[in-house]
Order: sequence, then C-alpha cells, then structure tokens
Amino acid sequence: MKYFLCAILACSLLLPSANATNQSSLLLTKPKIVGGELAAQGDWPWMSALVFTQNVVNTSLEVAGIQYDSEHFSNGVSGQASATMADCGIGDALCTLAENKICLIARGEIDFSVKVDNCQASGGIGAIIFNNTSGVISGTLGEDFVGTIPVVAISKSDGVILLNKLDSIAIIDISDQQALSQSATCGASFIGEKWVLTASHCVENANIEFLKVNIGEYDLSNGASNAKAIKRIFMHPEYDEGSSLNNDIALIELVETVDSPALTLLDYDTSKQLALANGSATVIGWGNINAYGPNDESPPNSQPDKLRQVELSLLSNEQCKDKLAQAYTDLDGINYSPNQVGITDSMICAEFLGGGKGSCQGDSGGPLLVNTNQGWQQIGVVSYGVGCADAAFPDVYARVGNFTSWIKSITQGIAVEPNYDFAITGQNIAQTKQLTVTNNSDMTANLTFMLVADKIGSAGFSLNADDCSTLVAKQSCNIQISFDAKTIGQHKMLIVINSNDENIPTSQSYISAEAIAENSAINTQLSNGTSESLWFSGGDRPWLIDNTQAAIMSGDIGDNQQSAVLLTFSGAGSLSFDWSVSSEENTDNPDKPFDALYLFIDGEQINFISGEVAYTKITIDDLTTGEHQITWLYKKDGGTSEGEDKGYLKNVIFTPIAISIPPEQTTRKSSGGSAYLLLLILTLLTLNRRLI
Repeated sequence: MKYFLCAILACSLLLPSANATNQSSLLLTKPKIVGGELAAQGDWPWMSALVFTQNVVNTSLEVAGIQYDSEHFSNGVSGQASATMADCGIGDALCTLAENKICLIARGEIDFSVKVDNCQASGGIGAIIFNNTSGVISGTLGEDFVGTIPVVAISKSDGVILLNKLDSIAIIDISDQQALSQSATCGASFIGEKWVLTASHCVENANIEFLKVNIGEYDLSNGASNAKAIKRIFMHPEYDEGSSLNNDIALIELVETVDSPALTLLDYDTSKQLALANGSATVIGWGNINAYGPNDESPPNSQPDKLRQVELSLLSNEQCKDKLAQAYTDLDGINYSPNQVGITDSMICAEFLGGGKGSCQGDSGGPLLVNTNQGWQQIGVVSYGVGCADAAFPDVYARVGNFTSWIKSITQGIAVEPNYDFAITGQNIAQTKQLTVTNNSDMTANLTFMLVADKIGSAGFSLNADDCSTLVAKQSCNIQISFDAKTIGQHKMLIVINSNDENIPTSQSYISAEAIAENSAINTQLSNGTSESLWFSGGDRPWLIDNTQAAIMSGDIGDNQQSAVLLTFSGAGSLSFDWSVSSEENTDNPDKPFDALYLFIDGEQINFISGEVAYTKITIDDLTTGEHQITWLYKKDGGTSEGEDKGYLKNVIFTPIAISIPPEQTTRKSSGGSAYLLLLILTLLTLNRRLI
C-alpha cells in the first residue's frame, strides 16, 4: 500500500490513531479541481491567484538536426552555443574534455551553479544538464551566479540519448523576451480594499519579494502584468502546520488598495445550517484535473490555464467524521472512531456523490462558495484532501465563519504579526526583536500590551511598548520583544493587546523561543582550547559525536522534530565547513524540502541541503566584526523517513581577517578574529542511493 503527499507550498501528514500505539501513515493532498467544467469569464471577479511572475525565456536544443524539449535555469544568461559535446559526469570537477565544447552533465550531489562554473572554467562554451528522475529539471543557478555560458535542462531519457551522440553538433539557443509570464501556486479570494484570503499552508515561508496576487484572474496564460505586490502576510496564530492543518487560513495585505468587486464571507451559524441540510457549494481554481485514489501515485501535472469550477454537496461535521472514519478503517485495516480523523469546528467538508469530481493540488487557498439571498458568499477555504476526488474521502476546507472575528481584528482593527519565533539560541544569550503594530481602523486607539504565559513555559521574555500607547488611524508603530535565554527548553508567550474603545478590535501574537545547552563534549573536541568560542546543542535531540567514526551528526529525531548545533564566536573573517545529509528529498519541489539540514547565520536562513548529499565544502565570507551565531539544524516533517535521516558536519574552520592597527593604537587589543582556531576533522560513511 502506498500513500502520497502532494502540495504546492507545504506538505502535511494526517496521523489519526486508533490507540496510543497505532498511527495511520495516510498522507494529505493539497486540493485541485477534478472534473467539473470551465468557468465563464467574468463570473468570479474576486477570484485570485497567488503567482510568481517572470520574463518569458525561450530555449531551444537541437542535436544532429533533432529538437529536444528543454528548459532554462532561473538566473541563467541568454546566448547561443554550437559545438560537439563532452561527457562531464556530474560536473563536480574540471572537465578535461570540455575545451570549446558543450558540457553534457548529469544532475546530482552538487549545486547546478557549481557544475556550470566547472564547465566554463574548463573552456566549455555551453552546458546541458539532464535529470536523474522523470521530467525536465526546473531549477535555478542562484542569485549569485556569475557565469556567462548558456545552460539548458533536459530529461533523464534525453540525456541518455545524448550520451551516445557526443560527436554530433549540439545547438543551444536561449533568449529573453520582454513579456511577463506567470505560474500559479494557489488560489485566493479578494475580500475588499487591500485584503486577500487564502490558506496558511499556501504562504508558509513565502518570500513576498517574489510572490504576488492576481485579482480577478481567469486565464493564467495572460495577464501577468496585473499581479499585485504583497506588503505583509498574516497567518492564523494557531495554524497547525503539523498533523492536523487546523486553522488553515491566512490574510494577505497588498501594497495598494484595489478597486475591484469583493467577496463577502458567510457567518458560522449559516454555514452550519447549510451543512446540516447538505446544501450545494461550488469550488473554483486552476488545480489539476485528473482524479486519483489514496493508493495511487499522483498523475503528471495537468493544471489548466483557464479557471474551472465544480459543484459539490456540503456535509455536516458529524457526517464527515463518520465517512472519514470508515474510509480510514477500510484503507488501513485499523478501526478508527469519528473523533480520531482530525475534523474540528474550524473545518467544513464537501464531496461529489460517487466521486470523480472535487478539489486537489493547485486549488489550495481558493474559495468554496454558496449562493445565498445575499449573492455568492465564501463558506470555506480549500485546505486538504486524501487522494483527489476519491468517493470515500470528502475534501476538507477551513470554515470561514469560524474566523470572522480574527479577520476583522486584522483588517479593521489593531493588527500585529501573529507569530514570531526567535532563532534558536545558546543559554545565557539575549535576543531582541521589533514587531510592527498597525491601526487599520478609522479611529485613534489608546493601547495597552501585556504578556500572558503559555503552558509550555514562559521564562525569559520581556516587552516594551512605550511607543505604541497611542496609535493614530492607519498608522504603525513598533513594540520591542526581548528573550534572555537563561532557562533551557522551549518557551512561548502570548502578546495581548487591549484597546480603550470596544469598537476597535485587536489581534494578538504568539512569541516563541528555544534555549539550548552548552555542549562540553563538542566544545572539547571542536574548539581546541580556544576559550572565546562556544558550542551548544539541543532541540528534540542534541547532536552527537561518534568516536568510532570521528563524526558529528544530528540526534535521532522523530516526525516533526529537530536537532540543532550552534557555534558562537566573535570577530570578522570567513567560516568554512563540510556538510552532508542523508534524508527524504522533495523531488517535485526541491525548494520546499521534506527533511533537510539547514544553515542559519545570525538567525537568518542561508542555505539547506536535502536528499543524498555527499560532503560539500561551504565558505561564508565577509563575516563582520561582532558576535556571531552559526546554527546547523536538521529538521524533519511529518512524513516518510529515508536514508540515514541525519545531517553531518566536519572541518569547521574560522579564518579571521588580519586587522591593521594604527601606530597610536598599538597598546590596544584588537577585538577582531578572537575565535581563530576552530578545527573539526571528522569523517562520515554516507549513503549515495539518490542524487539531487
């Protein structure tokens, strides 16, 4: 029996348990439109798409007169190249055969940009990179890529063919056009002024520099120039990104107000009445159109350009629970009760009787609609499903009526960032963060702020909100939150905002932090007696030293857990290290890994590796004078475990910058480069079952 998880921006696992020892491995699928019909243009003016826009890039690859399907790499260059080809393996070193040729390179183990750099440094005039799995690579050369040769991606099967045609002339042609294109990731709905409603799982870790919203969209093949910029995103503060996807709803604030028809939201009581009556509802989106069951592999992408719609029947939560409990029982052979399937009051279900129609990948975040005496109103937000349009499994939506107070507190009241998570920090190290508070009401508000303890612990937090005691309408201010990591473990508090006027609703924010302990074993082995540097380790499991193999590795963690190791030091210079990972890889969307080893520099995520990655050297240049925290974090999602399920680290070296001291200051001690000797010589037996 196979279970599959398919999502656009996030992935989650449903784990309903029959008892404490039995857990289903059934995976949730982020929904799409299956079946149904083409929507009429103009019928849904508030329908929106979350999109990435880019200049149209045309690629062409011809070998021996035959055209091959190819794609460009983002951040690549335009240009042409014509020559015979050289087999350069995986491109992990200079290619001695590449002079004045086109490098033919297999995907695997190292960054695409490194492959291309090695090709160009060897005299190559172009590069063809072929996949190690089905389909053509959709990849990037990275924002720092400085190469000047054209590069195209092709499929694995075509790569095998070209390996037998190395003496044939290959012609690469890459050209940028001025026209914009767009690719949709999720749906959304415009609810007025500058506000858009979508699912939280659609905007987890979204970069608002690139993600945009296209309001009133119908045909994705045109209209990219109409996409609107995002100012900020408010995910629901109690969104569960783990096992349940509860409270899967989010608000997007646009940079500018939009003059367009807005969708109204259905209240909770009416939504409950309609569900009890099994009323009809309509879901719309640009998701895939092919159905499949929970035991089937996801079919190839079939997302249409034009908006589609399908009519469904609502279910009461009791009906939905009963149906899902029976479906899980039939599927897993474990007896599930209705209370074990994860349906909450924040959700509503809908189905097409007999299956074959419904929502699935690509439709996430879009609206579930009902036609009332007030016209079309939104009753739900597309959240998750099991398989796609399977008769046994109703689709699950976030129930909009359960969130109207929260929505109003953000769009018409005092809005604050709903969650902030301090970077993992070593014990006795302090951090400070400013959170923006905005008065979206039409009145001046007198505000008070307080911290309320959470059940998991609340030591170390403090709040300064002096600058926000009075906030004029449509203005913003900053509050200062501090965390002093004196107590080991996880900590969480709630920021509660009170207004002097009951007509001005207020939102609230959860702040969380984790302090990890100094690790004397790592300190002893890694610091070589240098007292100015400290190593810390923790999380759900600390990192370990394996003396039999002289290796440092992440701890043995389970689903939705993490293992962290942290290095602190001061000074300007460069840091280098070798890292490796053996984990479950998201081959469909490599930028959104399932399990991965992450690198954070001073609290900011810099890089990650996932899959089967052999030791790779990384150098971080231009670390400035001051205190630094370098964190390596191995993190698992709630899905399948693969490989060793660990991250590895060795050869950690800090090289200080030599600071020239003026003659009149020769009696002063330099503060730069105090941690000048950090050396870890470790080895690791890694698996190489898969390539990235």
